[in-house]
Amino acid sequence: MVMAPSACGGGEGPGSEPDLDIERSDVGAPLQGGAGSGSCQLPDGPLSFNELKGPLENLPVDCVPSWTEAQLSDGFEAIRDTRLAELALPEQPGFPRRISWLEAENGCQDRAPAATYFLTQWGYPTPWFARVHSRVNIGLTLATENEPDGSVSWSAHVAPVVRAGGQLMVLDPAIEPDGPLPIAEWLSRFVASEVDVAVCRDHADQSGCFDAVPKVPSLPSMTGPQGLRRRLTTEWRVQELLGRDPYRSLGDCPPWADCPPEPAPDPNLPPTIRGFASDRDLLVWYPIHVIGDNFVEGLTTVRITGNGIDALAPISKINKRRILIEESYPSGVYQVTASNGAHASQTVSLTID
Repeated sequence: MVMAPSACGGGEGPGSEPDLDIERSDVGAPLQGGAGSGSCQLPDGPLSFNELKGPLENLPVDCVPSWTEAQLSDGFEAIRDTRLAELALPEQPGFPRRISWLEAENGCQDRAPAATYFLTQWGYPTPWFARVHSRVNIGLTLATENEPDGSVSWSAHVAPVVRAGGQLMVLDPAIEPDGPLPIAEWLSRFVASEVDVAVCRDHADQSGCFDAVPKVPSLPSMTGPQGLRRRLTTEWRVQELLGRDPYRSLGDCPPWADCPPEPAPDPNLPPTIRGFASDRDLLVWYPIHVIGDNFVEGLTTVRITGNGIDALAPISKINKRRILIEESYPSGVYQVTASNGAHASQTVSLTID
């Protein structure tokens, strides 16, 4: 399990009672003009997350922008599926990217504002942010097929939220790519401890929630140590660690799309090795992921030589594009060759730090 120390993410009538589908809670104080009041009194001046956190049944449903059911369906699909020129990486200018929904471990504080920005640009009422903070260090855990370890854990999470059909609906393809979720169901997917919840108009992270005047949605920076470029680069690497073709999964065939399967590996052709990884950064230590193509389960072997070692590596997992080796090797430089029987790849140098 990967541990992330911080957040990663119509039809209603006046006075209708929102069906939040929730257990009653004992946390905090809500905004004035809460759920079911038929009107909403917005806060006067800036307010923090801690000032507004409260039980789900008292969240200010009437304050959150209202969407029709058609807007909810269309807007979710748009923000999930649209590949955007603004998100193309400099090294891949002809490959527009989606928001990094397939990098669940980190970046929800960037994904949520990016989604809100684009939805506003496309003419949808600007969503707010559904924010949940664990009361313990790591108390939110999501099981996901989009993470090499099968799950991620956070101390906080955030995603866009709107009001539709009488309840708060969260737009979070990183949690559920099939459609929006009622807020209680959204929380049930990853809440593993006591939490604090708020809906915030102006801030997706940190201590703020409401500014004195509404904040104009903006696209998070592409640069910087936590910018969108890093999120998109990491998402690409995660696809490689999962044994996916990033041009496919980050292109027109994401995991939720109905695409024909890739061709099976050919045992009569050699495998290829493109590189190595251990995690999301560039250093390689333990375990070793061999990234390439045409790996055949039950046939492909990997020979590692160097530092007095000349042996076939034990393979823990294999698919067409990734081999996982959980053997621990001393630091140093090695030569690695993959073979499908008599058909061998080129030998590639591996530095273990």
